[in-house]
Amino acid sequence: MTPEETPSAVRDARLDRPAAKPKPKKGAKETLGAAELKRRRRKKATLGAIGLILLAIIAILIYRALTGSTPLPGIPEKLPHYSSSIYDVSQPMDVAVSPDGNRVYVTETGGKRLVRVYDSSGHLDGSLFPPGGRKNLWRMPVYVAVSPTTENVYVSDRIREDVEVYSPEGKFLHSVKPRGRLGKDANPLGLAFDSDGKLYMTDVGGGRRRHRVLVFGDAVGKKPKPLRALGKRGMFWFPNGLAVDSGGYVYIADSNDGRLITLNPQGKPASSVVRGVSDGDLGLPRGVAIHDGKLYVVDTMSHTVKVYGVDEGADKPPSYIGSFGVQGVGNGQFRFPNGIAVAPDGTIYVTDGENDRIQVWKY
Repeated sequence: MTPEETPSAVRDARLDRPAAKPKPKKGAKETLGAAELKRRRRKKATLGAIGLILLAIIAILIYRALTGSTPLPGIPEKLPHYSSSIYDVSQPMDVAVSPDGNRVYVTETGGKRLVRVYDSSGHLDGSLFPPGGRKNLWRMPVYVAVSPTTENVYVSDRIREDVEVYSPEGKFLHSVKPRGRLGKDANPLGLAFDSDGKLYMTDVGGGRRRHRVLVFGDAVGKKPKPLRALGKRGMFWFPNGLAVDSGGYVYIADSNDGRLITLNPQGKPASSVVRGVSDGDLGLPRGVAIHDGKLYVVDTMSHTVKVYGVDEGADKPPSYIGSFGVQGVGNGQFRFPNGIAVAPDGTIYVTDGENDRIQVWKY
């Protein structure tokens, strides 16, 4: 091939070839690879995060299945929020709810010193008072409890030093004055029932060394003999509210000692929450309630309600969850709260003594 033929031959040969790809600029290939790598890393991280969330959900479900309603450690438990208030009551001390949740009983230590009866919407249905008429103020109702078996209403009276019993319809039935060796000189204060209908009563008569808890059978007559007494001599100092869980453990607000004591079904100390300034410590505990694996303790001097997780029927100490309410006069604020009750649906009632109202809290 001569030099004159070369341009034409090369031209023809190039026409038969595929077009050459443009040469990328220097660094473009490397930039494209880095972007792809970054995209893949993001995708991998996203899938990993989703996987961790799924594992966490599975862990929570397994943990709750094994332990009931106890929250998973490290995950904050939900606390109730303020819902409403019931007014027109003077210095309420304690509150109780009927087994069906339709009636709310409130002891009024000021004013007419009656037991006010409200429906679940907060409307006044009537009042309970012992014989002697409304004008006879020789009475001071303090704590109230409702039998889960008969639905009779039991009210402790500090002046009369007895327990007044009313029917579900509000009729006065009789007064309870304990007798026998264990019941001698008893002065009733806090009241609670277990699921079998046995009555538990804190007794503050006869001096500090005799402060204790008395247990009665499910048929409480006018002069019942206590089945047994709980608490060694000197263990309690003005025990107030108390509650009994499904396993027979008794939670007692040992008020003047500033602590909560748990007794096992045999009456032996199982655990306690002490007085102090750390999270979960108590100052002046009064009202106590237990519902759905949660223990509620009214701390009067702290103007709050403290919430603990409990394994009902076990020796494990209560685990502090948090508190609700602060000192004040506004909604959701307390001035010396005292009593507490939880309805079957989880609605919480707290007597806000110096604000002359009952506060309603819900989840």
